[in-house]
Amino acid sequence: MKDVKIAAIKKLEEEITYLLNEGQFTEAKEKLDKIIIRNEAYYSLFSNYHYLMREYQQGITLLEEAIKEFPFSFEIFYNLATLKSAIGEQIHSLWLFARCLKLASCDEDSEEVANQLNKIIKILKNDSTLIPEQLHSILNYTQMILHEGDERTYPVNRFNESLIKKIVKDSSDNEYFTEMYKSMDVKDIDINSRYYFKTELLQGKATDSFSFEINNETTLPVALFEEYDDILVEGPKINFCFPKNVLRTNQFNYFTFADVGKYKVTSSKLFFVAKPVNLKPKLKSAQVIITIFVDGLANSVIEEKLNDLMPHTYNFFSNGYINNNCYTTGDWTLPSVASIYTGKTTLQHGLYHPSNHFELNKHNHLFTKDFQKNGYMTTQINNDWRVTPTYGYLEGMDRILYQNYTGGFTAGEVVAEAIEHLETFKNNNHFLWISLMDLHDVADEINNDLMSQVNVSAKYRQNKNLGATSVLSPYDPNKIKKYESELKRVDLHLSSLYSYLESSFGKENIIVALVADHGQTYLKEDDFLLHEPKRKVPFMLAGGKVEGKISNELCSILDIYPTIAKLADIKLDSNEGVVLKDFGGNGRGTATTETIHPNQPYLVAITDAEHIFRFKTKSNVTDNGLVDLEHYEAQLLDLNTLEDVSVQFIDKLEKYVDITIQRAIKLQS
Repeated sequence: MKDVKIAAIKKLEEEITYLLNEGQFTEAKEKLDKIIIRNEAYYSLFSNYHYLMREYQQGITLLEEAIKEFPFSFEIFYNLATLKSAIGEQIHSLWLFARCLKLASCDEDSEEVANQLNKIIKILKNDSTLIPEQLHSILNYTQMILHEGDERTYPVNRFNESLIKKIVKDSSDNEYFTEMYKSMDVKDIDINSRYYFKTELLQGKATDSFSFEINNETTLPVALFEEYDDILVEGPKINFCFPKNVLRTNQFNYFTFADVGKYKVTSSKLFFVAKPVNLKPKLKSAQVIITIFVDGLANSVIEEKLNDLMPHTYNFFSNGYINNNCYTTGDWTLPSVASIYTGKTTLQHGLYHPSNHFELNKHNHLFTKDFQKNGYMTTQINNDWRVTPTYGYLEGMDRILYQNYTGGFTAGEVVAEAIEHLETFKNNNHFLWISLMDLHDVADEINNDLMSQVNVSAKYRQNKNLGATSVLSPYDPNKIKKYESELKRVDLHLSSLYSYLESSFGKENIIVALVADHGQTYLKEDDFLLHEPKRKVPFMLAGGKVEGKISNELCSILDIYPTIAKLADIKLDSNEGVVLKDFGGNGRGTATTETIHPNQPYLVAITDAEHIFRFKTKSNVTDNGLVDLEHYEAQLLDLNTLEDVSVQFIDKLEKYVDITIQRAIKLQS
């Protein structure tokens, strides 16, 4: 490396550790101030310095900043817990140590943290200011942290609690409420039944009195808590009462009013009222903006055979924009979709750990807020368990309709719900995301669908060839046959959406994007996970402002919403995304894909106009998200022939190695 020497950094860290242990604090501080890379070791050493100098609050402030960068760091949570205890904040310290126990990666760390937990529990039990109920609540929450799951289980939260009729908040403290949807008499779910029911989440607030004014026909969604009473509505020319026996207690009740003027909704009990929806707002030139997200759709499969495999999709987008050189930022759904929503690569947005808690919206700005701010009704029709509201995707959303895909919420029904939503709010401006996970079945060797079972020859279904995860499925010609059949089925269901959009809104008033998060490993035999069929994904656009073009402009999924926003005349901070040159922007010179996954090597692939750069660490990423960047393999391939040209272009290879390590240096273990 030219600018950052890992060996030099390690040597400086060792010197600082020695000085701190020897009590030479002035000398240690001088060396700490020389560290230019704020990695985990920097924060850990500096917080140790503050602790030894009894500068507890300064250490706490530093580590609270560090948690944003290293949300899975045992060292940082341990040091923060210690400092909180030092200033007497034992309850917060207890919960931080509980988090440490979840993050501990060896028996020694686990034993040390368990001792700290027992010490603080003893202190709290001897605290005469705490009444028994408070102590019980504190200890109960500690146990919840120790046994927490992750966000995949929505509408059950990570503490195994149903979120039905519960209020959750986004980063700006806006309130959201989850209710059952089309579930007849079912009023709640649990960890097992959650798969089989849809839920509806809306933004609003809990109150017993709500006043609003309308200038057009407006609908008001209202949901009830367990304890509820009649709903009274006063307004121009009306004085309505909706008795308890009329109200549905397991869904949002939509009340539509037409008379212009002021309204007041009251009840003797709290109720949740969502944002009033103006049913006839001023329409924008791009009235409907839709993102069709097809999980796992590899561009290498459809680039030459789109008309054969997805004829309806071909017909819809053939007069629009089709980019055949778009790259994903990650190797699987969790980090890749986060990149689409934030315009940041995995390293920057931080959502990559498969099981540890992390809320995307607490650390990142989501583009959905920009569309909502600009007058769009923002909605998700979603079945993807890695894109749930509890991951942070509620941010900037007016409505989320969700059911886990494995419960049967497949393409046909997702499209039907999308059409019903658009038809219901036909005169509104729409930002709509729909998720289609049907292709996921192929990697997981699931054969549920009639069309795919019948149309794939029995000879391709004799063996299972499962990888450690769906992401790691090995090359498999049988899977490719199933994949192509499943594409035809997805396309069949999308045909009704395409037809509806053209007949109801006209192409001149819509912007429709078809995108994906990653391709498939089983499409090619390659020891390097981030090969081209895995990295290349489709980016298609159709609509009134989209000129017809098949493009090979270098593109990243980071660029999807910045480019769409340009078409819709919306300004947003693109972060690492750009507006493509095809749409009047500056475009990009490189596209980066990376894998930050515990117990796997850190992988990077960078594509430019001539070459593909590949980087792989020799050790695995730790469960805390760190890796040894000092030992690695790297090569440069010719973009067209995939021939190794590392020797011929050694300077370029070394340049990309420098860029990669400097970019990821905070991960250095």
